Amino acid sequence: MSDWTHFHPVENSWPVPYAEGLTSPWIGSLLMNLPIALALIDSSGRIVTGNDAMKATAGKGWRPGLRPEAMVVADDAPLLARAVADVLNGGDAHGLRLALSERPDELRDINVMPIPPGMGFAALIAMRDIREQMRLEAQVAAVTRLQAVGQLAGGVAHDFNNLLTAILGHAEHLLEQFSDPSAEHEAILEILRNGQRGANLVGQLLAFARQQPQHRQLLCVQDVVQELRPLLVKLLGPAIELEIVAPQGQFSVRADPGQLEQVIVNLAVNARDAMQGNGKLVITIADITRRNVKALGHDMMPAIDFVAIDVSDTGSGIPPEIAAKIFEPFFSTKPQGQGTGLGLSTVYGIIKQSDGFIFAKSGPGGRGTTFSIYLPGRPRPVEVRPERVEPPPPPEPVPAGRRVLLVEDEPSVRAVFARGLERLGCIVSIAGDAMAALAILREGEIFDVLVSDVMMPGIDGVELAFEAARMRPDMGIVLMSGYAELPRHREADARGIRFLAKPFALAELVSAIATAQPLKD
Repeated sequence: MSDWTHFHPVENSWPVPYAEGLTSPWIGSLLMNLPIALALIDSSGRIVTGNDAMKATAGKGWRPGLRPEAMVVADDAPLLARAVADVLNGGDAHGLRLALSERPDELRDINVMPIPPGMGFAALIAMRDIREQMRLEAQVAAVTRLQAVGQLAGGVAHDFNNLLTAILGHAEHLLEQFSDPSAEHEAILEILRNGQRGANLVGQLLAFARQQPQHRQLLCVQDVVQELRPLLVKLLGPAIELEIVAPQGQFSVRADPGQLEQVIVNLAVNARDAMQGNGKLVITIADITRRNVKALGHDMMPAIDFVAIDVSDTGSGIPPEIAAKIFEPFFSTKPQGQGTGLGLSTVYGIIKQSDGFIFAKSGPGGRGTTFSIYLPGRPRPVEVRPERVEPPPPPEPVPAGRRVLLVEDEPSVRAVFARGLERLGCIVSIAGDAMAALAILREGEIFDVLVSDVMMPGIDGVELAFEAARMRPDMGIVLMSGYAELPRHREADARGIRFLAKPFALAELVSAIATAQPLKD
């Protein structure tokens, strides 16, 4: 029996919390058994009694006879003292979020409320443990921040892809004029090489922004990881031991095999750097059934079947102060020039685009890191292998006099494509947006192919393609975009629209124009 509990003579004589002035033993019984931390305050502003939940919550910072402000940290004490004084003087209830002196790193919702006259006490203090709520709020805030950064990254990637398209297009044109070995030839090749490096970085940004094209297949994760073993061994080096724990499970996943391999490789390289070339990397694959999802402790995950991929290293771990930033693009702990800061953000984007979840945690004592990936599981057929992708046929030459309507709102991109196609014998008409293109079509001019950007002011390229097809059903359609994923892409794909992701070489555009087909009904 706690030191503030006394026997009160009621029927059957059970113990209830009691204090001088308490008018009903039933109030004391209710106070003791409520799961919320409660304390009663007299007219002098001191705590008279409270329940077990209050003692457990406040710890050594609470006992009868103290003033309530003694329970909170010094910086918060004046706030609570003013709230209690206001309530004792007839004011309304106060709600505060303060830190307890016993647990200064944890906040509590503290409510100070008046008690009606005649009850024997002047005020009531209630505390609520909000640690779980704050943990969920932090998770939501982190996801929201990453979504906002992803939208920004996607917009930057779109604009940068337009710039790269113009730069690479002009460089290709110059290379034709300086085809013989010379200083100019080498300089142009260097421009092309650096432009391609920029395109690769943009591809990683698009992966983070979840706007990278995907070719999902039904995959056995165990097989994918085992087939990566030779590459991982070479990447990790001789001083890092690789262990793969991949028993055959009952679930497969639907994902892009190339992107799933990219995820594993990126995490392995990240682990290698964290271990400074010496340690152990363990990749574990396991099924998680829907009834076991809740036990994982990630409340945002739905109760469905998953395939879990844990990538654990013996490296330096993740310092708590940067744990919330590791998936953000361009965030890196490596020295200047030793990384782009896009490895983990690319992993994050691919997993989210694949409808999965990824979490990171440090090991015991802050040593080592485990990245846990959860991808939705599907019933596994007898045999699951990546579909064989046939190589594309060689580009076809553009027939002489091919009539092309080129629609592009970026002047530099429009100019480089128009000039390149005209050099190859195409007859090119240009339009700066969809409305201008539709006006040209209404004038009755005939075209073999419509080539249009997707993201433009007003009507986008997809809607333009559909409207143009109604006006010219026999015209081929090619769409291009700095974003790697079309708006309404499923509808566009179903109707046979050719799509090119910027930046691309003029030869790719020529090939697309040569093989472009009218839209399917």
